[in-house]
Amino acid sequence: MTRNFATTNRWRAAAVLSAALGMAACASDVPPPTAQLGAASQAVQEAERANALQYAPVALQSARDKLAAADKAMRADERTRARRLAEEARVDAELATVTSQRAVTQQAAAAVRESVTPNRPQSAMAPNAAPNGAPAYSGSTLGTLPAPNSTTGGSSMSGSSHPAPSAVPPVPAGSLGTSTGNSWGYSYPEVRQ
Repeated sequence: MTRNFATTNRWRAAAVLSAALGMAACASDVPPPTAQLGAASQAVQEAERANALQYAPVALQSARDKLAAADKAMRADERTRARRLAEEARVDAELATVTSQRAVTQQAAAAVRESVTPNRPQSAMAPNAAPNGAPAYSGSTLGTLPAPNSTTGGSSMSGSSHPAPSAVPPVPAGSLGTSTGNSWGYSYPEVRQ
């Protein structure tokens, strides 16, 4: 009977030993997640460069924490857990980067909109008033020149010492390569050098 007991114990010990060796072999079959750890670390650095600390601090901190936990799991030879944490850290860091880039883009768009929009709304201006004392023009008409002053022969504008121009004689169409395709009926001679 002692012999059967010893044989049975040997078989049990062999089975336990082979199970332990099998479990150790399975644990070593998982390759170390060095690529995932490197990608996660690079993603965290990219998020930091994208000002994620200012625009996405929660996602950035989550990525940093998961990367640290993945490093710790790797040192404890928990490769599967280290791989999962590294992948989660990479995703959190990429989220922080995208969130930060979106916020920066929105700020830039708001700045452009503000620079394009005038300081006072268009409805506050008089309908035909032009800013800074410039002559007012309405619609497609360009306005008219002031009529010459009949007493002085000059312009009716104050301070002007030059006489108003007389009517410009019309240039026959086609004589100098003129163009008459505008809506005002003016023709422009072609300049030749």
